[in-house]
Amino acid sequence: MLSNRYTSVLLLVLLTLTFLTSCKKDLGLIGNDESEQEVTFNPTLSVDGKKSTMEVSGVDYCYIEIDSLVFRPATYLIDGKIYTQSIKLTPGTYKLNKFLMMSNNNTPDDFSDDVVILAAPMEGSEYSVFVTQAAGFSFVVNHLKKANIDVEVILFSPADYNKFGFDIDILPATTVREQKFIGVILPKNPADYVNSLYLNQSSGLQNEMPAIFSIDVYRNGRLVKSVDNENQLGETFVSITYPDGDNTIDNYRLDLNVYVRVGASFGYKYLKSWEFSDDEMIPSEPDGMVHFVLSECGSNGGGGQIGPYMNLPESCHFTIQPNWAPGSLGAYFDGELSDVPVGFSIGNGFYSAWCGTDSVSININHTYEMDVYNSLLPSVLPLYTRSATRWNAVNWLFNNLTNYPLATWGEIQGAAWEILNNWNGVSHTNVPDADGLVESMVNEARLHDDFIPSCGQKAAVIFVPKGTPREAATPKIQVVFVMANL
Repeated sequence: MLSNRYTSVLLLVLLTLTFLTSCKKDLGLIGNDESEQEVTFNPTLSVDGKKSTMEVSGVDYCYIEIDSLVFRPATYLIDGKIYTQSIKLTPGTYKLNKFLMMSNNNTPDDFSDDVVILAAPMEGSEYSVFVTQAAGFSFVVNHLKKANIDVEVILFSPADYNKFGFDIDILPATTVREQKFIGVILPKNPADYVNSLYLNQSSGLQNEMPAIFSIDVYRNGRLVKSVDNENQLGETFVSITYPDGDNTIDNYRLDLNVYVRVGASFGYKYLKSWEFSDDEMIPSEPDGMVHFVLSECGSNGGGGQIGPYMNLPESCHFTIQPNWAPGSLGAYFDGELSDVPVGFSIGNGFYSAWCGTDSVSININHTYEMDVYNSLLPSVLPLYTRSATRWNAVNWLFNNLTNYPLATWGEIQGAAWEILNNWNGVSHTNVPDADGLVESMVNEARLHDDFIPSCGQKAAVIFVPKGTPREAATPKIQVVFVMANL
């Protein structure tokens, strides 16, 4: 059964196999016997049960096994429809063993690196439930009589080749690799999880609980599968298998989503990504598994630390108030949060707000729709502000401002700019030139670029424009942040 978290688009393609005594367009024939009947394939697309014209990018030919015969008719796109080169069969009864729609990978004379785009699941396979008739059925070709035979295919995922009923040799020169993951969650207050799935674990709510989580697997930028341990209530590891082409460079990204508090309820939150290529493996423990520890405050003192987790909304509205440089609350400007649902670590109201990018502007007295990020989870941040060490240093500074009782709002802002952006120290927007105190704060903070806040301390909450792509290299407006308690 597909994972309950894998939202996959299954393209159901109704392939009407039409046997014709003649063809309006001559696409070529496979077979020359006068007694044989011409066969062409006229694919029509069915999405959510509705038929439409099929136009599949990257399909060059079909691989078809009929009894002991193999055909590789080319495909042609004519007037927005896919046709195949004609094949010929003598009248009789046949069995369709395999039907694949293939890309030649730009090497038409070499079948070894060809890629499956769509495929008919095999009879009895896990994915056969998604079609009305799986591959493995029989059909009849009559003499001088048309025959229509339906063949359904779905979008092929290499990682799920076995769920189609195929052997590994369906993939071009491929090694299937496996990595295993296991984690724990350290709640600040176990009672906060009384209405969650964690309550049903064998040991109930504890200060340390097996993590319920899922992992989304991306291969070359495309989501290929999602695997979770929700049905096991987190009390087992998650195993990820994925294909690695032996003659190609494959880039992978694994996204970790952990079941945690989300506002006043519970759900999965994207917390970390691992990226690697080909046969590279994520560092594991002696048991062969990748371990992670998600805390809600403080460090676990060991490896695999993620977080701490902050219960933040996905997005909210952020208004830059007219009071700025300085703001009325003693910071760079006053920020007002609105449309924050109840139950989160931040709420509606006014905050002392700071700027994270000195070279980009933002409009005063303007309301922005913002995505909200936890500075303690740097791998999920947009690329232009994705730096664990810099945000750790900023968090250390704001938790230790009592070390600098004479620091002004401008010196604190300047120190933040220098830590995050290597500010050149030249004054602008009422922030004065960097002085000795600014440099002292910066140097001390950089010595603590591994700082993890403890319970009761603060961490930066970061705001960027809603919908900012994960790989965005430059900001459209200033990165702004406020401090919130763990």
